[in-house]
Amino acid sequence: MRLHELPLRILERIGLAPQVWDGREIDIGHGTLRSVPSWGVSLLLHGFALLLLALLIQTGGAVAPERAFTSELSPPGELGDLTSLVEADRSGDPFTDLDDPNPPSMGFGPDDPLIKLSSQPEIPGLVAFAPEPAGPAPRSELSTSLMGAAPLPGLSMNIQAPFSGRSGIGRAELVRREGGTVHSEKAVEEGLAWIVRHQKADGSWVLNASETCQACPSQGTIVSQTGATGLALLPLLGAGYSHTVKSRHQAAVRRGLDWLRANQQENGDLHVGGNGISWLYSHAIASMALCEAYGLSRDPELREPALRAIRFIVEAQDPTTGGWRYRPGQAGDTSVFGWNIFALRSANLAGLEIPKRTLRGCTDYLNLAAADGKKVLYAYQPNQAASPVMTAEALVGRQILGWRRENPSLIKGAGRVAAHLEKSEDRNIYYWYYATQLLHNMRGKDWERWNPHVREALIRTQVRDDDCTNGSWDPSSPSQDRWGNAGGRLFQTSLSILTLEVYYRYLPLYRTADEAGMDETPTPPGGG
Repeated sequence: MRLHELPLRILERIGLAPQVWDGREIDIGHGTLRSVPSWGVSLLLHGFALLLLALLIQTGGAVAPERAFTSELSPPGELGDLTSLVEADRSGDPFTDLDDPNPPSMGFGPDDPLIKLSSQPEIPGLVAFAPEPAGPAPRSELSTSLMGAAPLPGLSMNIQAPFSGRSGIGRAELVRREGGTVHSEKAVEEGLAWIVRHQKADGSWVLNASETCQACPSQGTIVSQTGATGLALLPLLGAGYSHTVKSRHQAAVRRGLDWLRANQQENGDLHVGGNGISWLYSHAIASMALCEAYGLSRDPELREPALRAIRFIVEAQDPTTGGWRYRPGQAGDTSVFGWNIFALRSANLAGLEIPKRTLRGCTDYLNLAAADGKKVLYAYQPNQAASPVMTAEALVGRQILGWRRENPSLIKGAGRVAAHLEKSEDRNIYYWYYATQLLHNMRGKDWERWNPHVREALIRTQVRDDDCTNGSWDPSSPSQDRWGNAGGRLFQTSLSILTLEVYYRYLPLYRTADEAGMDETPTPPGGG
């Protein structure tokens, strides 16, 4: 398609191209546009983009049909070509090029809707983790706290400001470049408002929102005050809301962090208000929140609680399999493993190094959990059948531990996940959360196809009502989520927001080392 044909093609695609007016056929096509100079075409393109954005805001935007999800991985040889059916859909919308390292040329103005939605103050960058009065400790000091410590292989220490994409114009630029929209950002902010409305007076949250709000239905059978508080804080922190920077959610974040600190045990354990099954799940989630809050704020009062929480994870790792399960020292499962390696990743981004033996154990566990000899597919526990959900979760772990984006097993595994998502009929936000991160890290056609589907499905299914449920995601409607009855509305809402924050919550996993001309993903410690 030629440049001068693009506006017409887009108009025709969305049904706005005027073809008949007052009984007469109107030609607005090739001849007219060919006579326009190149600068005029450029002006027309940008003007049309702004017009389309305004129309989307006014109309609520076109939404994709509901995604369908099934339960089995597609057999080998059935992956197929996942090239988008419509070329303009490949990047999520007609004005975003995912292969372009720079944002689209549409400039930011004071009334830009993305800037308004991302208006919290800029987050100070962690420049090389330099020691400051209110900054992270020097590397040498951290290393003495965790003996034999090292950065995670998949996270190059050239990262200068690992959380810098979460606020202000940086967040808006990443939303546009990575495939988000004004509507996805609006959904994030409305979801965060629901979470803040349901905070308890003591600063914590509970999974069953009906305990704090009679207007919300009773949903959620799991009991974990720590897990709920971590799940509430993570999307707030993911959107750049810190407890030290003035914003509309500053007080809620501060009170939540204060509750975690007040209830942390001397050995670092954060588990409060739950049964044994939720123990290491909830500790890992809350540890992520402490580490990310420390990384965002460089508040020295958070460093020691974050470090103690990570020490507890290190000591709770099963020395035989290298995994984590419900209680310290248990043989691992891939679900609990995923939350704990994410906590280690958050700690590493905040400047806290991880013991090398812990990283070797992580690689050992993933090798055991692989359901095939080439380490493409993964099971819930070693020696079990492959699961698509666990495959997505395990492969993100592989990325964090250092597998190259070009690793053949990673490419095949991500392709299998993408193919499964394409045909699946299940609603499973836990799966979508991990699969979205996996495919976003990989980029390529699978991501370009999946992104608009999951983004629009989440936007469309967010509750929009006049009561207190507005802004949340209902785990039972429009269809039952796989884990919705157990996790409840807070779990559903938190993971939905985190999935929509994928564009900026973490800077691209592989990009930093690529730009530095380094091998960003050395072989993980312990092989594999």
